[in-house]
Amino acid sequence: MRSAVPASSDGGGALIELKEVSFQYEGGEEDALSDVSLQIGVGECVVLSGNSGCGKTTITRLANGLIPDFYPGKLEGLVLINGEDVLGKEPHELCGFVGSVFQNPWTQFFNTDTDSELVFGMENCGVPCGEMHRRYEDTVKTLHLENLCKRDIFQLSGGEKQSIAFGSVYALSPEIYVLDEPSANLDRRAIRRLRQVLLTLKRQGKTILIAEHRLYYLNGVADRIIRMENGRIAEDVPADRLLEKTVSELHALGLRSLWDTDIAHTPAGCPVRMPSLEVRKLSVRRGKRPVLENVSFTVQTGEILGITGRNGIGKTTLVRTVCGLMKEHSGQIYFHGSLAEASSRKHQVFLVMQDPNYQLFCESVESEMRLSLSGSAPDEDEIRELLDALDLSGVRERHPLSLSGGQKQRLCIALAALSPAQLLLFDEPTSGLDYENMRRVSDILKNLADQGKAIVVISHDHEFLAKACTQVISLEKEKR
Repeated sequence: MRSAVPASSDGGGALIELKEVSFQYEGGEEDALSDVSLQIGVGECVVLSGNSGCGKTTITRLANGLIPDFYPGKLEGLVLINGEDVLGKEPHELCGFVGSVFQNPWTQFFNTDTDSELVFGMENCGVPCGEMHRRYEDTVKTLHLENLCKRDIFQLSGGEKQSIAFGSVYALSPEIYVLDEPSANLDRRAIRRLRQVLLTLKRQGKTILIAEHRLYYLNGVADRIIRMENGRIAEDVPADRLLEKTVSELHALGLRSLWDTDIAHTPAGCPVRMPSLEVRKLSVRRGKRPVLENVSFTVQTGEILGITGRNGIGKTTLVRTVCGLMKEHSGQIYFHGSLAEASSRKHQVFLVMQDPNYQLFCESVESEMRLSLSGSAPDEDEIRELLDALDLSGVRERHPLSLSGGQKQRLCIALAALSPAQLLLFDEPTSGLDYENMRRVSDILKNLADQGKAIVVISHDHEFLAKACTQVISLEKEKR
């Protein structure tokens, strides 16, 4: 539903402008945004931050014209792009001017190979063949995508998919870049490259709107940081002013640190007692291509092991193999000293996947949690405590797929906590989480470890790894 709003021909010097905008998604009970007014000038880099579900993604969907055509609902107020009302524009009319990278890159792919995806937008916008080839080469070189060319998209890691999604937008050279959690699945090297690309875009005079929790790589890039609370703008300040605050003061505002966090890697040495999980000289292949080679490590009961490593190194393949979703080419996996075959491992392990949409099936958050307790009597106190601990009590009756990305992640973590499995695996559990919810997840994992669970966490989030893990190892290619 669209409210009748007088058109305005005056953008006020702003490239993106929201005037007293409120929005409620179709079927929603509360406003996702309430009376939001915002101006973003040409060449500005503005960062939206705040708790999961506070309205950051909704603002990005307004800026790229996806609301209300792709996300219907009740829209009040005025949204102007380059001085023109977006309600008078078809989505395809904006695509050459506004480029978007979504929180989940899968939702914007149209091809099965990376090269076709990189040129897809240019083909649809009618870019001449010669210019298309030039932009393709420039995109690959600038974004360091050489090792991702001519690849099957289905075989890419989460971070590699994110890099291709950004590349497909970069190749279009839009005036406005709208990025929703662009660092969520990127390794440290890729995040440094993203930072450099954003600085290049600023030098080119491009306008950048970023919804993001991880702020350290945007230190020196962002011009303004807007802190959202419950669908409203709580604070809109120059980024330099936040540098005056201590880390504790930033955390009190629900913001992540503006400085990088160093973590100490520990060697994957021999266990001093019978480990809960032992991986011995594990190798995994996809077809004839080796993905993992000669990987060995142990996890003791009560430990939280963090695993880092560059995108595409095989971290997700590792946890999928440990839980029996993929079969090893060679090597062994032991649970509590006993050799565990692939067919039996899936019954002893709980995996929280990188994309939570793959493991949510029920009609409500509460029924999802009851399903996790199938076979045992529901413990109402445990369900209530978990919902409170992960700030999900207010969405108890909501459909899981209507939640924000961070809320879905926290729900899957709650399901893992309810699981009777003694080995819990988490693949990028904080990619969409603000500081407060990152802290909550850290506390949940520590509590589970205290209960005798063994936990493995794959993450590029150094702030989280430093807070939650008892040891951290880095996965690297075997030197020949």
